[in-house]
Amino acid sequence: MPHVSTSSSTRLAAAGCLSTLLVAAAVAGPAFAGPRTEPSTAAPPAVRGTQDATTSPLVRTPEPIPQSGPLPPMVDPALARSVALKARAAAYSPANRTLRGLARRHFGRQREPEVRAEGLRRLSTHADAASLFAMPFSLADEADDVRTAVIAHLRDTGDDGQAALAWTAIHHDDPEWRRLATDAITRPASPHVLAALQVGLSDTAHETVVRAGRLAGALDARLAIPHLIATQYSADTVRNEGDLGWIAIGTQRSYVANLIPVTGDGSGAFRPVPGIINEGFVMRVQDAVAIVYRTEIHRVLVDMTSTATGTDTADNGWSLGAWRDWYNREYLPRARAEADRAEDAAAGRDFAEAERRRRELEESDRLD
Repeated sequence: MPHVSTSSSTRLAAAGCLSTLLVAAAVAGPAFAGPRTEPSTAAPPAVRGTQDATTSPLVRTPEPIPQSGPLPPMVDPALARSVALKARAAAYSPANRTLRGLARRHFGRQREPEVRAEGLRRLSTHADAASLFAMPFSLADEADDVRTAVIAHLRDTGDDGQAALAWTAIHHDDPEWRRLATDAITRPASPHVLAALQVGLSDTAHETVVRAGRLAGALDARLAIPHLIATQYSADTVRNEGDLGWIAIGTQRSYVANLIPVTGDGSGAFRPVPGIINEGFVMRVQDAVAIVYRTEIHRVLVDMTSTATGTDTADNGWSLGAWRDWYNREYLPRARAEADRAEDAAAGRDFAEAERRRRELEESDRLD
């Protein structure tokens, strides 16, 4: 059975007796399916400014959550695949050997300050994607000065650096690395950061999904709301050889199964051999599923949506149908309106900047 985080509660039910909702994992986003409920008829509340609204073509316009099938992706699936490929390829890249060699020559506990400073300078020259994604893992055991330099280098190295920070915040085993990486990510979240979030929320490991949800909450990445809704809980097959257990309900009746002759002097008899008949049934539990409730994901979802709308969304509980209808009927129209306003504002800024440059050019020509 996959690892279950300490923030999750688990219960088992016999196969065939439990209706299970499966959350499928895919880079484009997990699948969504759930019971249908009637949407609320209350007037939709206003949605405050969406912080991760962006006019980048890599970020998808908010779309409704479907009744079943894949969730609408946060970003272009090609970008999510690219970020995942870079991160996973970095684990086997020659950049790891290069970085470890640099650490042996310049870092460690007994290096002089001048030697360490030179190592940090050389570290800042590695700006390829493989090195950026590999740094937090290859140099995970180095001292604080190296850790701080790596985080600062990733922060200042464009889209790949931001994606590497998000990947570190989700996949690194050291909580201090995860904290520093989370703090260093630029707000609002860039498309590359959202791509790393999309991959993390689609993972099959519960701890990875929980970390991705935690990061989404820290970044207030509201484009992740459909993914948070779909990953509040999951179902895993319990793998075991043989029966997981059995239950027998019945009665036992005794009868004479055999007779053994017994002889003596001038006498004879039979010794009975008792047998037992079992009447009833036996239920064998040969398979089961584990329902994993990701309580941290649920808390992040409630906090994010309550802040976004100014109302308490905890009443949606754990019902995927209730959350889906709330998102489609109440939140999505306002989120789209916010995205349209952000796009108009960006177009206005671009026009003003172009006009400023045109006037500067005209002024320069006039002075010449």
